[in-house]
This record gives sequence, C-alpha cells and structure tokens, in this order.
Amino acid sequence: MSLVITIGRQFGSGGRDVGEKVASALGIPFYDKELVEMAAQKSDISKEALKEVDERATSSFLYSLAGGNYSMHGINAPLYYEMPINDKLFIAQADVIKNLAKQGSCVIVGRCADYVLENEDYVDLLNIFIYGSVDYRARRVMNALNLPQSKARDRVVKTDKQRRTYYDYYTSRDWGVMSNYDLCLNTENIGIDNAAQMIIKYVETKLK
Repeated sequence: MSLVITIGRQFGSGGRDVGEKVASALGIPFYDKELVEMAAQKSDISKEALKEVDERATSSFLYSLAGGNYSMHGINAPLYYEMPINDKLFIAQADVIKNLAKQGSCVIVGRCADYVLENEDYVDLLNIFIYGSVDYRARRVMNALNLPQSKARDRVVKTDKQRRTYYDYYTSRDWGVMSNYDLCLNTENIGIDNAAQMIIKYVETKLK
C-alpha cells in the first residue's frame, strides 16, 4: 500500500518547501507544478494553457450548477470535450494523481489530492494543511517575489481566495477547515524545518 502525503497550504505559508523537505527525508517523489505538465500530456492540451487555470475553479455557470460531480469519471466522462478547460485540467490531474499513488509512496501538494484519493483502497493517506497569518505570509512573498508590502498582501489574499474557491467547488468541502486534515501546522510559529520534522515524526509513528 502506498503512503501518500497530501499538503494543502495557504499562499506564502511555505507548504511547498515543507513538502519538499518531507519527501527528501523519506526518499519518496514530490509533486507540485509537475502535475500540470503530466496533465497536459494526458489531456493533449498545451502546458501553457493549463498553467493559466491551475488551481482555479471554472467560472462557467452551466458547469457550476453541476457542482463538479462529473469530475471523478476521468477523461472519458460524458461531455468531457465540452467542459471548460479548468474542469479538463482537474479531471486530468485527478487521473495523474491516482496513477502516481498506484506507483508508490509520494508527497503531493494541492490539486485536491486529499479528496481525489480519499476512497482509494491502495492508499494510506496522510492529509496535512500548512498555514500562517496574512502578515507573515505577505513578508515571505515580499522577499520571494521582490514585491512591495501592499502588493504582496494583495497577492496572498487573492491567491487564498482562488484556492478556497477551487477546493470548495471541486470537493464540496471547506478548504482549510481543521477537521478535513490529519495535521494542521502553523509555520509562522514553528518554522518550516520544524513543520517538516513534525510530519516525518508523525509518519514514523503511523508506520510503526
């Protein structure tokens, strides 16, 4: 059975950094933006087009009425070729995520991976959420992207909203709600290295 660690994260919280450290320590693959390239190959849609809609829900009123319920039927789902590109990306990524989980243990960041894999009997799933205050995350974004404080804060708030809308739309659950995860870690208080170490210790305890 594969151990798959999924990481949901607020923008600027260091979720990707935490995931990379955990994957490296455990000696397992790490997937984040790589999922877009894999989905592009699977769906035969250009990587550039898919990057524009990555982790963004469709704005189509018609498909919003469907609540995303068709999304778990894969690229052979009815009406697949009529769907908005956002939905095609989600479906292709879901197929990629399932295939990666079948191949072995890994760490996956975002893309509703916790939801995609929750009913798969070949997976031992560990769902993590990484968060921090807006001010803390804005400071990190300022340094990483060389943005003024006001723009960094706007980027944090806007991206969080996009991720929340994406997750809530495709899963019909609430993004960032503690009960949806096994472990929620505030990197502002404990730091990225300690957050990674806590996940590793959790995994070691879980596997005993």
